[in-house]
Amino acid sequence: MTDRQKKMKAALAAVAHYLEQEAQQESPVANNNAWSEMGKEIIMKNRTMVQRRGRVIRSRA
Repeated sequence: MTDRQKKMKAALAAVAHYLEQEAQQESPVANNNAWSEMGKEIIMKNRTMVQRRGRVIRSRA
């Protein structure tokens, strides 16, 4: 093998390895993103509930 062929083979191996790592990192991010979005929704619902309760208590007093 010539030097050029060796360099091309090494470059292709590096690109393949990089693409494989990127594919592995995308999968857990999607799952975590779904969990984090659900958590944010729950937090916002709890905040609105607390704010509504505060308005009800003020109007009764």
